[in-house]
Amino acid sequence: MFQCKDLLSLTTMSQANVIAGSGGMEKGIRWSYKAENINFEKWVRGNELLIVSAPVTQRKNFDLYQTIKKAIELNMSCALLLMGENYVTQINQKVIDLAENNDFPLFTMPWNVPLLDFFEELGHAISYLDDRKDIEDSLLAEIIFGNCINTSSIEQKCRQMGNDPKMLEQVFVLHLCKKSSEETCNELNQGITNDKIRNYAQTLKEYFAECDYPAIISCYGDRIIGFMKDCTDDRRKIIEIFEQFGEFLQNDLNGIEYTLNIGEKCESISKLQKSFHETSKMNSVLEHINRKNEIIFYDEMGFYRMLMSYENTAPMQRFADEVLDPIIQYEKKAHTQLMETMWAYFECDCNLQRTADKLFSHKNTVKYRLQRVEQLTGKSFANRFQSQELYNVLMIYYFLE
Repeated sequence: MFQCKDLLSLTTMSQANVIAGSGGMEKGIRWSYKAENINFEKWVRGNELLIVSAPVTQRKNFDLYQTIKKAIELNMSCALLLMGENYVTQINQKVIDLAENNDFPLFTMPWNVPLLDFFEELGHAISYLDDRKDIEDSLLAEIIFGNCINTSSIEQKCRQMGNDPKMLEQVFVLHLCKKSSEETCNELNQGITNDKIRNYAQTLKEYFAECDYPAIISCYGDRIIGFMKDCTDDRRKIIEIFEQFGEFLQNDLNGIEYTLNIGEKCESISKLQKSFHETSKMNSVLEHINRKNEIIFYDEMGFYRMLMSYENTAPMQRFADEVLDPIIQYEKKAHTQLMETMWAYFECDCNLQRTADKLFSHKNTVKYRLQRVEQLTGKSFANRFQSQELYNVLMIYYFLE
């Protein structure tokens, strides 16, 4: 069963902290409930994650202590407090003591983390752990959600599948993206079923077997996840496998988009979980910078790898805000595409005509937008160092997003 401690394994919870009640981290979570008011007793049945967000915090009679007290009385499992203006602004010691004394975990997270993405990932995780079909799923769950990696257990499962545990050196994550285009086919609009994704994972497994390259492949939500031996000396073979699989996906579901990142080599099984989360986060970056339907190795991500090494992202956020806020505020009023144009310009090696072709715009339109960026930021694309600063801040912005 999905437990409170597993929340910290979710990609969308990367900015979350446990501030109290850590003695209850083994409690199971059956589902989540976002409170609309403080009278939520008829909506819960026990073992839920309570989400304290704006709908309840903005009510005149909101009292965080009474809200948490009621959740404990209703046998809910834990609470996630969204922090920020118009959300939870402060947590007094009385609330902390209540949670501690009742082993009721309290998590905090910034208010601007997209809840839709969180609900989707949480739903996948809960259903996945409740319905593991085979030993491969069990192995994957232990690596992703294990609070402490049990190397012996993972090695045993690997041998049960007829594989040498030494092959567990590299992780790859293929994330099937949602298309926003109007031309998207109905099946993509409605979402690809879990059974469909499981069939895709099986097909990819067959491609690996045909190339005599051992890999353990399973799926979780809308991601296909695999573990294999280090491919440093076999990159051409891995590329061929994924190129073949990419063609299969296009034939089976025309117009499908995906991101694919292959992690760096893990020196031990204990490093697999960290590598999985790094690789998953890199997939999110690839989606933001529109590197889709490509085979990307982790060591090819350069600057982004450096960004991921920083646990404190506050300085990066300040830098991004200082440089890009004038553009973002202008876009809200004028409904232009300055950020998109700027990124496309850098992608096209600062070539105006290629940028215009990429954006299906006129060359003069692109030129006008770039001039507007220069006016808003006070930086010139003609100045090498200022242009590099704009490129770097865009990379940081998409990384943080």
